[in-house]
Amino acid sequence: MAYQHILVAYDGTSEGDAALLAAGEVAARDGARLTVVTVVALERPIRRVTRVPMLTSVWNDVLLDRARADLERADRLLGMPTERTVLFGSQTDALAAGAEEFGCDAIMLPAPRSRRLAKLLHLDRSRRLQRRAAVPVLRPR
Repeated sequence: MAYQHILVAYDGTSEGDAALLAAGEVAARDGARLTVVTVVALERPIRRVTRVPMLTSVWNDVLLDRARADLERADRLLGMPTERTVLFGSQTDALAAGAEEFGCDAIMLPAPRSRRLAKLLHLDRSRRLQRRAAVPVLRPR
């Protein structure tokens, strides 16, 4: 199947690198556009008994800095023009909404890590995403 616009979920890991490179190959083959995203779940202020919100802005800044660094790394690794952005929220919801918003016709996820439990968790997450998204969910081989 030929794709026109692929959303790549990049997390800065070696599995994310493989997904990025696989998506780059598919994009080159099909002449497709790539949108590389990282997903960040920002911390919300916690209210204690005093009802005074605890500050989370420093940690959220760290998360955003890491996401930006991951996107810059992806850009250097891929070496082809891409759109890059940070999505917010749970990974499943953010990726499904991002694919719809950007008009993507496929989502590329990193392969699960080699541990058995991690594979099961990733498989469950990709199944949830497949149910939520209106486009195919791909993984590198």
